Amino acid sequence: GVGAMARVRAMSRPTESNWRFGARALIAHLTRDLPADATVAERRKALWGKGAPAHLGTRWGRKMWGKEVRAYLAKHGDASAKPAGPLFTWPADVHFPFRGENADG
Repeated sequence: GVGAMARVRAMSRPTESNWRFGARALIAHLTRDLPADATVAERRKALWGKGAPAHLGTRWGRKMWGKEVRAYLAKHGDASAKPAGPLFTWPADVHFPFRGENADG
């Protein structure tokens, strides 16, 4: 399959994760026929449930497949795939006296 071929090619790229490289290759293969103005929903539908050749059912492979799909969709305008920002921000009225200029004294 496409994932196996991508992993063979990835062996010559030691700085690149083989799983990520395989996922990117499969994403490119699955979306090659989409028009340039395809919607995010059309792009998601082209990828949904088709990652098995890239992740081979492994936990790490599935994790990398998901990350690469989210990155691909974010690159094409999916706002839900982008991180929303920090998970937690302290309120302005919370004061930490030990964070002053003299934390030792």
